[in-house]
Amino acid sequence: MVTEKTAVDTRIFSEKMVEQVEILVPFHGKSENDPLTKCVEILVQVLDRLGKSASIDPKFDGGVFVQATCVQVVNLWKQRGKESEIAFKGVLSILELCLTQWSQQSALFESLINILGFGSVAFWRVAVPFVYDSDLTYGTQHRDGLLFSLALYDVNNSKNKMRELYAAVPGVRQSMLGVHAKRFGEKYQHMQVTRSRTNSRVNSTHGSTEDLFSLDSSEKLDSLNNDLLDDAVVSAFVETPAQKQRVINVSNAPPVSINRRSSGCWEIKQGSGGLVACVDPVMSVDKENIWLANLGINPQADDSSDEDPPPSTNSLGLPLIKQARAGEIFHVLEENSANKAETEQQAQVERDMSLLSVLHDYNKTNYQLNPVFVNQDDYNAYYGGISNGILWPALHNLPQYIAQDYDDLRILDEHWCSYVRVNLQFAINAARNSRPQDFIWIHDYHLMLVGQLMRSLDSDLEVAFFLHIPFQPPDDFMTKYRAVAEPILRAILRFKKVGFQTDRDRRKYISLVEKHIPRARIQYEETVDIFTVNYEANAACSLGVFPVSIKNEDFLGIATQDQTKILSMDIRKEILSNSFDGGRFFFSVERFDYTKGIKEKLTAWRRYFEKYPDRIGKDVLLQIAVTNRRSVDSYRKYQDACLDIANAVNAEIKDEKNPKWKPLIFNTDGLPRAKLIAHYLAMDIGVVTPSKDGMNLVAKEMLICNPEAGLILSSGAGTDVQLGSAGFYTEEERCYHRVADIGNVEEFADAFYSAAMEEQDEKVANGSRLSNFLKSHDIDEWSTAFLDPSWTHEVIRMTTVSQLSDFFVLMEKTAQVRRQIVESVMKGLPIRQHAQLSLENAKNSLENSCKYGTTQMTLKTDDDDGQQLDITFAIHDELSELHKDIAFLQFVQSDDMHNVENFVETLSGFHPDGPAIFQEEVAQACALLNEGDHFQHFFTDRDGTLKSYSCTYPTSVQPAYSAVIQAQFARKCAQVCAIVTTSPLVHIGILNMITLPEGYYAYGASAGREWYINPALQFKDDSLSDEDLNLLNQAFEKVEDLLAKPQFRNFTWIGSGLQKHYGHITIARQNQEKSMQKALGNMLFNEVSEIVNDVDPAGKNLVLKDGEFEMKIYAKTFDSENINGKIFNKGNGVRLLKKKLNLKLTIGNILVCGDSENDLPMLEVCLEHAKEKVFTIWVTRDEKLRQKVISLCLQYGNSHVAFVSCPGVLLGAMAQATVRVFNLRPDR
Repeated sequence: MVTEKTAVDTRIFSEKMVEQVEILVPFHGKSENDPLTKCVEILVQVLDRLGKSASIDPKFDGGVFVQATCVQVVNLWKQRGKESEIAFKGVLSILELCLTQWSQQSALFESLINILGFGSVAFWRVAVPFVYDSDLTYGTQHRDGLLFSLALYDVNNSKNKMRELYAAVPGVRQSMLGVHAKRFGEKYQHMQVTRSRTNSRVNSTHGSTEDLFSLDSSEKLDSLNNDLLDDAVVSAFVETPAQKQRVINVSNAPPVSINRRSSGCWEIKQGSGGLVACVDPVMSVDKENIWLANLGINPQADDSSDEDPPPSTNSLGLPLIKQARAGEIFHVLEENSANKAETEQQAQVERDMSLLSVLHDYNKTNYQLNPVFVNQDDYNAYYGGISNGILWPALHNLPQYIAQDYDDLRILDEHWCSYVRVNLQFAINAARNSRPQDFIWIHDYHLMLVGQLMRSLDSDLEVAFFLHIPFQPPDDFMTKYRAVAEPILRAILRFKKVGFQTDRDRRKYISLVEKHIPRARIQYEETVDIFTVNYEANAACSLGVFPVSIKNEDFLGIATQDQTKILSMDIRKEILSNSFDGGRFFFSVERFDYTKGIKEKLTAWRRYFEKYPDRIGKDVLLQIAVTNRRSVDSYRKYQDACLDIANAVNAEIKDEKNPKWKPLIFNTDGLPRAKLIAHYLAMDIGVVTPSKDGMNLVAKEMLICNPEAGLILSSGAGTDVQLGSAGFYTEEERCYHRVADIGNVEEFADAFYSAAMEEQDEKVANGSRLSNFLKSHDIDEWSTAFLDPSWTHEVIRMTTVSQLSDFFVLMEKTAQVRRQIVESVMKGLPIRQHAQLSLENAKNSLENSCKYGTTQMTLKTDDDDGQQLDITFAIHDELSELHKDIAFLQFVQSDDMHNVENFVETLSGFHPDGPAIFQEEVAQACALLNEGDHFQHFFTDRDGTLKSYSCTYPTSVQPAYSAVIQAQFARKCAQVCAIVTTSPLVHIGILNMITLPEGYYAYGASAGREWYINPALQFKDDSLSDEDLNLLNQAFEKVEDLLAKPQFRNFTWIGSGLQKHYGHITIARQNQEKSMQKALGNMLFNEVSEIVNDVDPAGKNLVLKDGEFEMKIYAKTFDSENINGKIFNKGNGVRLLKKKLNLKLTIGNILVCGDSENDLPMLEVCLEHAKEKVFTIWVTRDEKLRQKVISLCLQYGNSHVAFVSCPGVLLGAMAQATVRVFNLRPDR
């Protein structure tokens, strides 16, 4: 710790600096000094200007000086005082140092972000312009440094600082993702598709697209934008048309092999790896699907001088367009050479562009293959380093093969930076190529961070991950390699869906999450075998098990060919040509990889003949080990050791009677697929014994092609886990031979022997069972299951509703789904498949739980006293609203611009008096709305007015169709909109039931006594005294105890139930079906009256009001201008809103909607201020109430009144009025 005695006066040091150089400015050109020295110089000058002393001598250690000074200058800047501007210069200099030296200064950058704290958003607003100006003026790459540094910070610390940058400067994110270009292109494409579908039913201002593109660039852009506005067939209720879902597949390796011929031209051939076999069937379904991958051809970083031509892509792989070299836009394939003549450079670009041309031709007939280019040095550290130097051996639980270089934390950190940078590159490319409705599918251990990084770029994207290899890290993985292990463990949870090969791998991952992320909440759904992990707000991850398989027909098509069968007989004859009768042909094929257990297999093969000498001269093992990664030291040593063992086996195991016989044939070259399948047909026993493997498809290929073969499987193979879970290896029945521990040479040798001695009939029976199982679980099932939206946590699943809590939870889930639907529709985003599936499952669950042929549902109440009382609900409203929402989804996603009118016609089918009455009432109400045209203020009740009454308030969820209609009406037809309700604000209140996004309506709860405008603007009536609130609390507790009695329990659950508001209490006494005994309701009223008298004997503060469906205990209001000694009503609520928001009710038209006498005071207040400018629609069949409304309006000379019979009619009229305004004034 530095004391005051060791502090240095920087003014002495700064005088020398000023003599040598002028005052330096951060992000202002290049300095003659290195970046650290420049930063130190600026900080010394800043401290001198501020009159501050440095705690560290800058001459002693510049890095330590900068770290210590960072705290000083940031805190001074955050104070917003006179010294802030000077201090800001110091903070900028530190930021410039961090962005100039990305990897070296990651610790300093982390300190800077931590010190900024909540001030980071304000800092980015003023700092980012300096970053961009430097890049544009001086050709620096500070923007890329900033993005990478924030990504590294977020990954290492599980934060979302990148989002703070985007919040401060939205243009950063928009430019990275090409937001405007994507939206423009999608609108144009949708317009063209719609024109085609409708046979050009909408006229264009131009004759054809050729006319559009014949204009110059500026005219073309303006014309096309106008044309899009004129021609886009967009409903009044959809912001932007949605397009179909594509699959965006992202992997390190491409689905093709790319080679350069001797002529210099590029050649692309379809790949044949395991990933391609798994995913290609899915991708080939639609040519619009996109596969993003690295082609293995990357720009190489070099130490070129300033005279060298600049690279055409930045370090994040985004194209750089230099005016001086406009022809070299995408130079990505080889090193820049300072010695090449201009003509040679142009020739190189020509060759490079030929690759893009080949890719373009490939994409014409296939799905879209888009290359992801990264810096070659980064790629080497990412792929050969972190991916295959740590993750590959660690996740296979082979710590002995982890690169020893990573014992050096400096190297580990350096390579980790490259891993993060490449993952960021993939994330940016994937996000740029994706639309919100797309399904982004990330593959394997190379790209484990992409989900987190993509979510920071665009949280609306659905990003999923599948791990093709095992997840079995060693015990010390989370400690010894913590810098890598912890970020990856957390990052996996940032995907929405994660698939593992086996339950064993998933269990291992879950156990690590439980241990190292204690705040993660883990739930398991046994019915669907899905774990859901909630780690942070609004983010959950579903973890499933999906054993990958093969495309059966690709193998069976070859296996059934006559030439394949003939070849198989020739192979078998050749392999066993020197064997005695009864010899067995063992066959094993895999990559020459230390995870495949080849060394243990060869050792056990030798022991097999030592232990069972009677098999000498008979059995032969053909081992195909395809050589790969010989350049990697650990692979080369392993492969050499295996070859030595193979030679020793053939040298040691001999048959004197048959000297030509060899126990082992070892080949390191691969086989073409047809010849490989012929070997499968020829073999007696397949041997698949990896130490650990994700699944190992070879075992499946063997049995699909040859169901009569025997099989030896190690417990390390995922296939063993799948087959074992399916019951094919039990104590009673074993359909294959298992090696539990391949390191146990005796057990392994015994497995060879049991397989060799297995009776042919038994082997055929077992092989056939296994083959049939695998045929029924092929690659199509795997991909379909993973892509199926029904298995994620976002889906409401079919359930049995037997408890009251089941009912409430189910309806709360529908509220969440409906909010997502409304938000998507209002933003013009596609509605994801799981939304409709969820609503259908909810509807079916409720219907199945009703008494047959009715909408009556009897539920258990789960009383604490164990009495298990039953409650019967009529859930007609809940089911009807779900039916309407499901129908709404069909209409709103159509291309028909009249989809809203069509949906309103559908609503007519739900009207109790039939479609004709519905249309007549809609026309009357719509005429009134059209007369008012636009309303400056709109005040409305909710329950009974905009939403039909539910059987109980906790299930009174606002339907999605209703929310969309109300939101668009607020946008197009009204200025200030408010919903005034007697229900509470929260704790099963109005905010729990609505599905509208914020900003469309203000919510006045408790009759407008408490208001919610937005999270930052909430207020309450201040006329209630502490004594009033205390008495209400006492009354509420006594009523709560009263309703706990068995004879009154049902009143808790019907209608409003028991609600505690701000200023009053509501107690239900009857349901909408009026099925409660009237005498029991009267008894309850008498009991509540006694409670009120007991709490307030003098009747000074409380008053009890009775109604048909509920009773209310009010606190009287005193010391208030308009309601002294009276009950606070909705009229008072409107006055409170007017006062707080300074509303001018005398200006413009006012619309008021209600359904009961409780809403009359709201209408009266509006009439007092606006008289004839008030328009009102009432939802009621009660003739007495209708007369009261008419009479009240006539008192103010107002006749703008309409009546409708149900909320659906009012919503239909609001929809029609909105369509009218949209057609008249589409830009409003």
